Amino acid sequence: MYNRTILAQIKTSIEHFPVTILSGPRQVGKSTELYNHIRPLGFTYITLDNRAELMTAKNDPEQFLKNHPAPLIVDECQRAKELFPVIEEIVNKTRLEKGTKAANGMYVLSGSSSKALLENAKESLAGRVNILKMNPLSMREIHESLDVPFDIDKVKSAERSSDFSITEPELLEYIVRGMMPQLYDDPDTPRDQFFSDYIETYIQKDLPEVLNVRDDLKFENFLMLLASNTGEEFVYDNYAKQIGVSSPTIKEWVSSLAKTGIIWLVKPYNDQSITKRVVRRPKMYFFDTGLACFEAGIRDAETLSRSFMKGRFVETYMANEIRKSYMNNGIEQPIYYYRDSQKNEVDLVIPRGGILKLIECKSGTRFNASDTKAFSCLDSALLDRRTDALICTAEKPYSISENIIVLPVSAI
Repeated sequence: MYNRTILAQIKTSIEHFPVTILSGPRQVGKSTELYNHIRPLGFTYITLDNRAELMTAKNDPEQFLKNHPAPLIVDECQRAKELFPVIEEIVNKTRLEKGTKAANGMYVLSGSSSKALLENAKESLAGRVNILKMNPLSMREIHESLDVPFDIDKVKSAERSSDFSITEPELLEYIVRGMMPQLYDDPDTPRDQFFSDYIETYIQKDLPEVLNVRDDLKFENFLMLLASNTGEEFVYDNYAKQIGVSSPTIKEWVSSLAKTGIIWLVKPYNDQSITKRVVRRPKMYFFDTGLACFEAGIRDAETLSRSFMKGRFVETYMANEIRKSYMNNGIEQPIYYYRDSQKNEVDLVIPRGGILKLIECKSGTRFNASDTKAFSCLDSALLDRRTDALICTAEKPYSISENIIVLPVSAI
């Protein structure tokens, strides 16, 4: 079992909010974290995978919550939306009778279907709930180090990169395996069977809660095509033609996949100084490279190393690690990309602290300033620029210009 960075955020949320929601895709470790680390703090743990508990929660939510008084953890709670208004009543009563602080830490709710969970929470528990999103393992968690929010700093980045090292063959192994906790807690788990079961369960359980798929075969073909294009711009009409469905259907499928955490979309960055030449299509990343490799038919690192898809999978892995570093620390950090009509592209654009940070993600170890020439396209951006970065599998950081450094992937 690995130490998870988000645990500190869960504990802080319990101290300051009546209801904490831990959402995220299935199998990322939500139940394990709550059962092993929050339950011992005095919480009762109930999962609605238990049919008897589920029936009571749906048919008589008042009795369910009497049977299991706060402090209470309810796992898979999206399966009984009837609980939410009753929880609201209990929290309100506690606040009135005992004060606002006394109501903090009453309920911790978790579930795999983010859309069903979050919509019910926003409707019934506004002002009473804090929502946290959990990801698969991060690279730093696997190497027994907690995440810190990603930044580009010559000194601090060098310190982070010295914690451990990752060669390119090792990176490709991580990409193909993915970062799901079970594949590391039990390394002998058959990877292909794990992801096959994952997709089957997702389509049978999670997806129907947010989307009525009329043609499972076309949807599965769409998932496979989508996986092979992780890290690429998303053109709805192109997918519609290849799959044989309408563009609105593709938009509905993409929206559902994003809401249930299978993919995430990156909007193009623009401001008033560069808006006229910016491409407006989003870029798409799979949330886990192991799942993407499985769906794309890549079964081993050697195959990936020789594949035309290698670059996009490397980029996806690095983008996911940067995103996790923020989310695991409770930070909703906007992440963008840049591409203009002249096909100049910057993989990641992160506005933070009044500074625009530009990042290029590549496999390999040796680069020069020409590999980041697209950075100059944002010289006229409204936010200031200081140090930008190219992330790769170099052993140590080095500079390729006064304001651009090459960072090992371990610096994330």
